[in-house]
Amino acid sequence: MISHRCKNCIWFDREHESLKNVKLISGKYVVGYCRKHKPVVYSLADLYWGGWPLVDQNDLCGEFRKQE
Repeated sequence: MISHRCKNCIWFDREHESLKNVKLISGKYVVGYCRKHKPVVYSLADLYWGGWPLVDQNDLCGEFRKQE
């Protein structure tokens, strides 16, 4: 079993206020923000906004760092 998943990473943030309205599965968050790098800029047509990358708690990353 792979343990280097976002949910076990120090950079994973599932407690942010903006995630309070995200649907929960079995009473647990399944997504969160990756805080490893700076926020990114998203665009759609002529609209631009910024934010932290939203990741699934079971995603994998090469920059994983275990929570202590």
